[in-house]
Amino acid sequence: MGAFWGTRVMEIVKKHDSGGLIWKRIKLTSTRKGNAKTRLRRVWQVTLSFSIF
Repeated sequence: MGAFWGTRVMEIVKKHDSGGLIWKRIKLTSTRKGNAKTRLRRVWQVTLSFSIF
């Protein structure tokens, strides 16, 4: 379920991303994938909590 949710979130990001800026940022931080993942997770927790309430 976690993996599926991750891909679902990435699809949403791709849909709402203008000019592929997020994907460029992910590619740039591929060497620091752990940091990028935690940052993305934190951002999405905030986004989802705001969208829920």
